[in-house]
Amino acid sequence: MKLSFHGADRNVTGSCHLLEAAGKRILIDCGLFQGGHELDEENAAEFGFDAASIDMLLLTHAHLDHCGRIPLLVKRGFNGEIIATAATRELARVVMLDAAHLHTEEVERHTRHAKRYGHAPREPLYTVLDALNAMGLFGRSADYEQPIELAPGLEAVFYDAGHILGSASIRIAAKDGKQTSIVFSGDLGNAGRPLLRNPQVPPPADTVVMETTYGDRLHKALAPSVTELYQAITDTLDRGGNVIIPTFALERAQGWLEVKQASPMPRILYLGAKVMGCAAFLLGGIGLLLPEAFKGAFRPLALGALA
Repeated sequence: MKLSFHGADRNVTGSCHLLEAAGKRILIDCGLFQGGHELDEENAAEFGFDAASIDMLLLTHAHLDHCGRIPLLVKRGFNGEIIATAATRELARVVMLDAAHLHTEEVERHTRHAKRYGHAPREPLYTVLDALNAMGLFGRSADYEQPIELAPGLEAVFYDAGHILGSASIRIAAKDGKQTSIVFSGDLGNAGRPLLRNPQVPPPADTVVMETTYGDRLHKALAPSVTELYQAITDTLDRGGNVIIPTFALERAQGWLEVKQASPMPRILYLGAKVMGCAAFLLGGIGLLLPEAFKGAFRPLALGALA
């Protein structure tokens, strides 16, 4: 096995790792570098490998910093199979199409400004068509704990990472006289989350590539944090104030709505369009497709919680 890193090695975004084994070139994730316009050049830069030479891509989950450059990879020549869980496939469609729209809108604004001041126009990182082409390369769906053959003598097993719906840690094992294995943790969730199962621990491996974004802190249980949040909201409302809670549209917003339903709280008056889109999406396709993604029987969020 030969491993090289092409993102998320000196920062926490842009996850992209290249594994060469059993004559195959396998990419694990291909994410967007996030953090502001100063990273635009890094996102548009060459990958450090020939996109057309990649045989397949294994996707740990559908957050933008893990899937956000897949359409660019396809635009530059990748034509291999993308393997992910069924939930990740469906969420990646939403995330990549949304990113494509944003890239296009940004370029349109820049072009109007460029024409006004005589600056050179620029191209979007990728378009909606590129994102749709990327979706067309999703092949086999990975079930947790079920081996998938990548090549003769080379297999991958996905394990629930408990991070977002469909997220996975991936263990790849090669049999070349002796078995050599490597685990890519992907992003890991905490135990005791309201909508997700606890992360699984894969079997031992020779090498582990692990995310450590919050690895240097002690994590409290969810319940005390919820109590603190409720108290802060109550104190603010008692003073006649208003409360704005920014949150990621994917998973965090749905987790908040689930927690809100469990306790009496002031009514939420507005949710942003992206939050509404992801919430409705989870109530629809994925909720019906993968009820086992949640720990117990699937309990759809009441529509009243979205008002």
